[in-house]
Amino acid sequence: MTAEGLIYLDDVVLITAVVRRGLADGVVEAAVDAGAQGGTVSYGTGVGHRERLGIMGLAVDVEREIVYVLVRREDEAAVFAAMAAAEGLDRPGRGLLYTTPVERLVAYGSKPAKGAKQP
Repeated sequence: MTAEGLIYLDDVVLITAVVRRGLADGVVEAAVDAGAQGGTVSYGTGVGHRERLGIMGLAVDVEREIVYVLVRREDEAAVFAAMAAAEGLDRPGRGLLYTTPVERLVAYGSKPAKGAKQP
């Protein structure tokens, strides 16, 4: 890989969604429809007071899907709002979203993305 094929960005935000199992596909689809290039989904297990005790002795589903979406800062508000509206995340227990600033990002690409900087 040469520096010629690398794309450098410094105006990037990571949007992370932690959602109930089965909701990740809808969240990623909403992000893409709002302008994101795609997303990454991983799986995890939630740990908390309710999950340990269960409700009335019943086991509580603690499996979670974690969605990671990298977007340019100028697209952050639209993608975040679309992800928040997807899959009923406005209801309790469905999930949460948060953003993390990304200082620098480098990726291989055939052509520079809008706003990309070269070293």
